[in-house]
Amino acid sequence: MVNDYYITVFETKNQAIFLYSTLEAIGYRIFQLVSLPCNIKAGCNYGIKFKDQRYMDIIVNEAKELDMKVPDIYFCEKVQGKYKYTKVNIKN
Repeated sequence: MVNDYYITVFETKNQAIFLYSTLEAIGYRIFQLVSLPCNIKAGCNYGIKFKDQRYMDIIVNEAKELDMKVPDIYFCEKVQGKYKYTKVNIKN
């Protein structure tokens, strides 16, 4: 659906900003640095938002390349006017 998206959850704000700026520096303009919804906040208030599942591999591979912990990723879908957040199983 149009309103559905994926969002990453990092342990720290620095990790979120570092990975986002790295992705941007290598030419990816498909990601957004966003504040996390209260429902899925962890140690950090920021995450990387993207619309298509196929971009998940880019996030995972780039995090590994930078020797970072692979962030948790959630699928966010609008159900009856409210967002539902489902954690995605990532194959490491």
